[in-house]
Amino acid sequence: MRTWAYLMTGVLVGVCCVSVGEFRFEDNGVTLTVLENGKPVLGYNYGRVEPPEGVEGRFWRSCYIHPLFDLDGHVITQDFPPDHYHHRGVFWTWPACKVGEREMDLWSIAGAHQLFREWVTKQAGQDTAEVAVQNVWVFDDDPEPKVRESVTFVVHPADEIQRSIDFQLIFTNTGREHVHIGGETTGNKGYGGFLFRPDAALKPFTFTAVEGVQEKDVLKLDTPWADVSWKTATDGAGAGVAVFQHPKNPGYPHPGWIMRHYGFLGASWPHLDGYDLAPGASFELRYRLYVHRGDAEAGKVAEAFRIFAEAKNIAQP
Repeated sequence: MRTWAYLMTGVLVGVCCVSVGEFRFEDNGVTLTVLENGKPVLGYNYGRVEPPEGVEGRFWRSCYIHPLFDLDGHVITQDFPPDHYHHRGVFWTWPACKVGEREMDLWSIAGAHQLFREWVTKQAGQDTAEVAVQNVWVFDDDPEPKVRESVTFVVHPADEIQRSIDFQLIFTNTGREHVHIGGETTGNKGYGGFLFRPDAALKPFTFTAVEGVQEKDVLKLDTPWADVSWKTATDGAGAGVAVFQHPKNPGYPHPGWIMRHYGFLGASWPHLDGYDLAPGASFELRYRLYVHRGDAEAGKVAEAFRIFAEAKNIAQP
Protein backbone atom coordinates (compact mmCIF):
# COMPACT_ATOMS: atom_id res chain seq x y z
CA MET A 1 0.00 0.00 0.00
CA ARG A 2 1.38 3.42 -0.92
CA THR A 3 1.54 6.10 1.74
CA TRP A 4 2.68 9.70 1.95
CA ALA A 5 6.20 10.46 3.02
CA TYR A 6 4.97 12.07 6.24
CA LEU A 7 2.75 9.19 7.35
CA MET A 8 3.92 7.34 10.43
CA THR A 9 4.39 3.57 10.20
CA GLY A 10 3.54 0.75 12.57
CA VAL A 11 0.44 -1.15 13.67
CA LEU A 12 -1.50 -1.35 16.89
CA VAL A 13 -3.70 -4.42 16.91
CA GLY A 14 -6.28 -5.70 19.33
CA VAL A 15 -6.53 -2.31 20.96
CA CYS A 16 -9.58 -1.13 22.87
CA CYS A 17 -8.10 1.99 24.35
CA VAL A 18 -4.51 3.07 23.66
CA SER A 19 -2.84 6.21 24.96
CA VAL A 20 0.47 7.42 23.54
CA GLY A 21 1.34 11.06 24.02
CA GLU A 22 -1.43 13.50 23.17
CA PHE A 23 -3.55 11.29 20.91
CA ARG A 24 -5.40 8.11 21.83
CA PHE A 25 -8.14 5.81 20.53
CA GLU A 26 -11.34 4.46 22.04
CA ASP A 27 -13.17 1.56 20.37
CA ASN A 28 -16.69 0.42 21.25
CA GLY A 29 -16.85 -2.31 18.60
CA VAL A 30 -18.63 -0.14 16.04
CA THR A 31 -16.87 3.24 16.16
CA LEU A 32 -13.17 4.02 16.57
CA THR A 33 -12.92 7.45 18.23
CA VAL A 34 -9.80 9.61 17.94
CA LEU A 35 -9.12 11.88 20.90
CA GLU A 36 -6.51 14.59 21.45
CA ASN A 37 -5.77 15.58 25.05
CA GLY A 38 -8.97 13.85 26.10
CA LYS A 39 -11.17 15.75 23.62
CA PRO A 40 -12.90 13.84 20.81
CA VAL A 41 -11.78 14.69 17.29
CA LEU A 42 -13.78 12.27 15.16
CA GLY A 43 -15.42 8.87 15.09
CA TYR A 44 -14.73 6.39 12.29
CA ASN A 45 -17.66 4.00 11.95
CA TYR A 46 -16.27 0.68 10.78
CA GLY A 47 -19.16 -1.38 12.14
CA ARG A 48 -22.77 -1.48 11.07
CA VAL A 49 -24.69 1.68 12.01
CA GLU A 50 -28.44 1.08 12.04
CA PRO A 51 -30.98 3.74 11.01
CA PRO A 52 -32.91 5.57 13.71
CA GLU A 53 -36.53 4.67 14.37
CA GLY A 54 -38.76 5.57 11.46
CA VAL A 55 -36.03 5.33 8.80
CA GLU A 56 -36.07 2.46 6.32
CA GLY A 57 -33.74 -0.38 7.29
CA ARG A 58 -31.88 -0.40 3.98
CA PHE A 59 -30.17 2.85 4.98
CA TRP A 60 -27.80 1.14 7.43
CA ARG A 61 -24.21 2.14 6.67
CA SER A 62 -20.55 1.74 7.63
CA CYS A 63 -17.07 2.95 6.60
CA TYR A 64 -17.51 6.70 7.17
CA ILE A 65 -16.73 9.44 9.69
CA HIS A 66 -19.35 10.71 12.14
CA PRO A 67 -19.26 12.54 14.39
CA LEU A 68 -16.66 15.11 13.37
CA PHE A 69 -16.03 17.72 16.07
CA ASP A 70 -15.00 21.37 15.86
CA LEU A 71 -12.09 22.75 17.91
CA ASP A 72 -14.36 23.28 20.92
CA GLY A 73 -15.74 19.75 20.94
CA HIS A 74 -19.09 20.44 19.25
CA VAL A 75 -20.45 17.91 16.75
CA ILE A 76 -20.54 19.48 13.28
CA THR A 77 -21.58 16.56 11.06
CA GLN A 78 -25.01 15.02 10.59
CA ASP A 79 -26.00 11.39 10.04
CA PHE A 80 -29.38 10.26 8.61
CA PRO A 81 -30.58 13.85 8.02
CA PRO A 82 -34.34 13.88 7.36
CA ASP A 83 -33.93 15.63 3.99
CA HIS A 84 -31.38 13.08 2.70
CA TYR A 85 -31.29 9.87 4.74
CA HIS A 86 -28.30 8.58 2.75
CA HIS A 87 -26.01 11.49 3.73
CA ARG A 88 -23.52 10.49 6.38
CA GLY A 89 -20.96 12.78 7.99
CA VAL A 90 -17.73 12.60 5.99
CA PHE A 91 -17.94 9.90 3.31
CA TRP A 92 -16.77 8.96 -0.19
CA THR A 93 -19.17 7.42 -2.69
CA TRP A 94 -20.58 7.85 -6.19
CA PRO A 95 -24.16 7.37 -7.43
CA ALA A 96 -23.49 6.48 -11.09
CA CYS A 97 -21.39 3.34 -10.74
CA LYS A 98 -21.64 0.12 -12.69
CA VAL A 99 -20.05 -3.30 -12.35
CA GLY A 100 -20.25 -4.59 -15.89
CA GLU A 101 -23.78 -3.62 -16.82
CA ARG A 102 -25.18 -3.72 -13.29
CA GLU A 103 -25.72 -0.44 -11.43
CA MET A 104 -24.00 -0.12 -8.04
CA ASP A 105 -25.34 2.84 -6.06
CA LEU A 106 -23.34 3.26 -2.86
CA TRP A 107 -24.35 6.93 -2.76
CA SER A 108 -28.02 6.23 -2.09
CA ILE A 109 -27.26 2.88 -0.40
CA ALA A 110 -29.52 1.13 -2.89
CA GLY A 111 -28.70 -2.58 -2.84
CA ALA A 112 -24.97 -2.16 -2.21
CA HIS A 113 -22.73 -1.30 0.75
CA GLN A 114 -19.20 -0.51 1.82
CA LEU A 115 -18.02 -3.10 4.35
CA PHE A 116 -15.05 -3.05 6.70
CA ARG A 117 -12.53 -5.88 6.23
CA GLU A 118 -9.44 -5.17 8.32
CA TRP A 119 -7.29 -2.66 10.15
CA VAL A 120 -3.97 -1.89 8.53
CA THR A 121 -2.72 0.74 10.97
CA LYS A 122 -3.89 2.23 14.26
CA GLN A 123 -1.20 4.44 15.71
CA ALA A 124 -1.51 7.30 18.17
CA GLY A 125 1.37 9.53 19.23
CA GLN A 126 2.31 13.07 20.18
CA ASP A 127 2.47 14.33 16.59
CA THR A 128 -0.37 12.50 14.82
CA ALA A 129 -3.04 9.84 14.98
CA GLU A 130 -3.00 7.57 11.93
CA VAL A 131 -5.69 5.09 10.93
CA ALA A 132 -5.63 2.85 7.86
CA VAL A 133 -8.29 0.33 6.89
CA GLN A 134 -9.31 -1.88 4.02
CA ASN A 135 -12.96 -1.99 3.03
CA VAL A 136 -14.83 -3.58 0.13
CA TRP A 137 -17.76 -2.71 -2.09
CA VAL A 138 -20.38 -5.48 -2.34
CA PHE A 139 -23.89 -5.96 -3.64
CA ASP A 140 -26.32 -6.94 -0.91
CA ASP A 141 -27.18 -10.13 -2.79
CA ASP A 142 -23.60 -11.02 -3.79
CA PRO A 143 -20.83 -11.30 -1.15
CA GLU A 144 -17.99 -11.24 -3.69
CA PRO A 145 -16.12 -7.91 -3.38
CA LYS A 146 -16.13 -5.78 -6.52
CA VAL A 147 -13.83 -2.97 -5.33
CA ARG A 148 -11.29 -2.81 -2.53
CA GLU A 149 -11.21 0.53 -0.73
CA SER A 150 -7.96 1.36 1.07
CA VAL A 151 -8.44 4.35 3.34
CA THR A 152 -5.76 6.15 5.36
CA PHE A 153 -6.40 9.27 7.39
CA VAL A 154 -3.95 11.21 9.54
CA VAL A 155 -5.12 13.61 12.25
CA HIS A 156 -2.73 16.45 13.02
CA PRO A 157 -2.65 18.40 16.31
CA ALA A 158 -4.97 21.37 16.65
CA ASP A 159 -3.73 24.88 17.32
CA GLU A 160 -5.69 28.01 18.19
CA ILE A 161 -7.05 28.36 14.66
CA GLN A 162 -7.28 24.98 12.95
CA ARG A 163 -6.94 21.22 12.76
CA SER A 164 -5.91 19.37 9.58
CA ILE A 165 -6.95 15.83 8.69
CA ASP A 166 -5.36 14.23 5.61
CA PHE A 167 -7.03 11.47 3.59
CA GLN A 168 -5.64 9.01 1.09
CA LEU A 169 -8.24 6.89 -0.75
CA ILE A 170 -7.18 4.08 -3.09
CA PHE A 171 -9.81 2.11 -5.01
CA THR A 172 -8.90 -1.18 -6.72
CA ASN A 173 -11.08 -3.27 -9.01
CA THR A 174 -10.87 -6.75 -7.48
CA GLY A 175 -13.51 -8.33 -9.71
CA ARG A 176 -13.61 -9.77 -13.21
CA GLU A 177 -15.63 -7.00 -14.87
CA HIS A 178 -14.92 -3.35 -15.60
CA VAL A 179 -16.17 -0.89 -12.98
CA HIS A 180 -17.46 2.53 -14.01
CA ILE A 181 -17.23 5.38 -11.48
CA GLY A 182 -19.37 8.44 -12.16
CA GLY A 183 -21.20 11.41 -10.68
CA GLU A 184 -24.96 11.96 -10.75
CA THR A 185 -25.99 12.63 -14.33
CA THR A 186 -29.53 13.84 -13.56
CA GLY A 187 -29.58 17.59 -14.09
CA ASN A 188 -25.83 17.49 -14.80
CA LYS A 189 -25.23 17.53 -11.06
CA GLY A 190 -22.04 15.45 -11.05
CA TYR A 191 -22.62 14.45 -7.40
CA GLY A 192 -20.19 11.99 -5.85
CA GLY A 193 -16.64 11.95 -4.51
CA PHE A 194 -15.24 13.17 -1.17
CA LEU A 195 -18.14 14.59 0.82
CA PHE A 196 -18.92 16.54 3.99
CA ARG A 197 -22.43 16.87 5.42
CA PRO A 198 -22.58 19.59 8.10
CA ASP A 199 -25.35 19.52 10.66
CA ALA A 200 -28.29 21.45 9.19
CA ALA A 201 -28.90 22.98 12.63
CA LEU A 202 -25.82 25.15 11.96
CA LYS A 203 -27.50 27.05 9.10
CA PRO A 204 -27.21 29.52 7.53
CA PHE A 205 -24.02 28.49 5.74
CA THR A 206 -21.49 30.61 3.88
CA PHE A 207 -19.54 29.00 1.04
CA THR A 208 -16.21 30.43 -0.03
CA ALA A 209 -13.76 29.51 -2.79
CA VAL A 210 -10.73 31.12 -4.44
CA GLU A 211 -13.05 33.58 -6.18
CA GLY A 212 -14.69 34.58 -2.90
CA VAL A 213 -18.09 33.97 -1.32
CA GLN A 214 -20.51 31.88 -3.38
CA GLU A 215 -24.02 33.23 -2.86
CA LYS A 216 -25.70 30.52 -4.94
CA ASP A 217 -25.41 26.75 -5.03
CA VAL A 218 -22.42 25.49 -7.00
CA LEU A 219 -21.89 22.29 -9.00
CA LYS A 220 -18.79 23.26 -10.96
CA LEU A 221 -16.13 25.85 -10.21
CA ASP A 222 -12.45 26.36 -11.06
CA THR A 223 -11.06 26.32 -7.54
CA PRO A 224 -8.67 23.90 -5.78
CA TRP A 225 -10.36 24.42 -2.40
CA ALA A 226 -13.77 25.26 -1.02
CA ASP A 227 -15.00 26.18 2.44
CA VAL A 228 -18.28 26.15 4.35
CA SER A 229 -18.65 28.19 7.53
CA TRP A 230 -21.36 29.16 10.01
CA LYS A 231 -21.94 31.25 13.11
CA THR A 232 -21.80 29.51 16.47
CA ALA A 233 -24.55 29.92 19.01
CA THR A 234 -22.15 30.38 21.93
CA ASP A 235 -20.09 33.38 20.86
CA GLY A 236 -21.15 34.15 17.28
CA ALA A 237 -17.53 33.95 16.12
CA GLY A 238 -18.23 31.02 13.85
CA ALA A 239 -16.43 27.95 12.61
CA GLY A 240 -15.99 26.08 9.34
CA VAL A 241 -14.54 23.25 7.33
CA ALA A 242 -12.63 23.45 4.06
CA VAL A 243 -11.80 20.70 1.58
CA PHE A 244 -8.38 20.94 -0.10
CA GLN A 245 -7.63 19.04 -3.30
CA HIS A 246 -4.20 17.44 -3.32
CA PRO A 247 -1.98 18.58 -6.22
CA LYS A 248 -1.39 14.93 -7.20
CA ASN A 249 -5.10 14.26 -7.77
CA PRO A 250 -6.23 13.47 -11.32
CA GLY A 251 -7.25 16.58 -13.24
CA TYR A 252 -6.00 18.91 -10.50
CA PRO A 253 -7.43 21.41 -9.88
CA HIS A 254 -10.58 19.53 -10.74
CA PRO A 255 -13.62 21.85 -11.18
CA GLY A 256 -16.23 19.42 -9.84
CA TRP A 257 -17.72 20.65 -6.55
CA ILE A 258 -20.92 20.39 -4.54
CA MET A 259 -21.84 23.48 -2.54
CA ARG A 260 -25.44 23.31 -1.37
CA HIS A 261 -26.77 25.92 1.04
CA TYR A 262 -29.06 23.42 2.76
CA GLY A 263 -25.77 21.96 4.04
CA PHE A 264 -23.43 20.00 1.78
CA LEU A 265 -19.83 20.40 0.61
CA GLY A 266 -17.99 17.96 -1.63
CA ALA A 267 -15.18 17.59 -4.13
CA SER A 268 -16.86 15.70 -6.95
CA TRP A 269 -14.24 14.02 -9.10
CA PRO A 270 -14.77 12.72 -11.79
CA HIS A 271 -18.02 14.70 -11.93
CA LEU A 272 -19.78 14.09 -15.29
CA ASP A 273 -16.72 12.67 -17.08
CA GLY A 274 -16.81 9.26 -15.43
CA TYR A 275 -13.89 6.91 -14.93
CA ASP A 276 -13.51 3.29 -16.07
CA LEU A 277 -11.59 0.95 -13.81
CA ALA A 278 -10.33 -2.24 -15.47
CA PRO A 279 -9.97 -5.48 -13.48
CA GLY A 280 -6.91 -5.18 -11.27
CA ALA A 281 -6.53 -1.42 -11.86
CA SER A 282 -6.56 1.29 -9.17
CA PHE A 283 -6.99 5.02 -8.78
CA GLU A 284 -6.02 7.28 -5.90
CA LEU A 285 -7.50 10.45 -4.41
CA ARG A 286 -6.15 12.64 -1.62
CA TYR A 287 -7.80 15.44 0.29
CA ARG A 288 -7.32 17.52 3.40
CA LEU A 289 -10.15 18.48 5.74
CA TYR A 290 -9.28 21.80 7.35
CA VAL A 291 -11.41 22.41 10.45
CA HIS A 292 -11.10 26.02 11.60
CA ARG A 293 -12.45 28.84 13.74
CA GLY A 294 -14.33 31.74 12.17
CA ASP A 295 -15.16 32.13 8.51
CA ALA A 296 -12.75 31.40 5.65
CA GLU A 297 -10.90 34.67 6.16
CA ALA A 298 -10.57 34.40 9.93
CA GLY A 299 -9.58 30.76 9.58
CA LYS A 300 -6.82 31.70 7.11
CA VAL A 301 -8.06 29.07 4.66
CA ALA A 302 -6.39 30.52 1.55
CA GLU A 303 -3.03 30.77 3.33
CA ALA A 304 -3.35 27.26 4.74
CA PHE A 305 -4.09 25.88 1.29
CA ARG A 306 -1.08 27.62 -0.21
CA ILE A 307 1.20 26.04 2.40
CA PHE A 308 -0.46 22.65 1.87
CA ALA A 309 -0.08 22.78 -1.92
CA GLU A 310 3.54 23.90 -1.81
CA ALA A 311 4.76 21.48 0.86
CA LYS A 312 7.25 19.03 -0.66
CA ASN A 313 6.45 16.25 1.76
CA ILE A 314 2.81 15.93 0.67
CA ALA A 315 3.74 15.81 -3.00
CA GLN A 316 5.66 12.53 -2.70
CA PRO A 317 3.73 9.41 -3.74
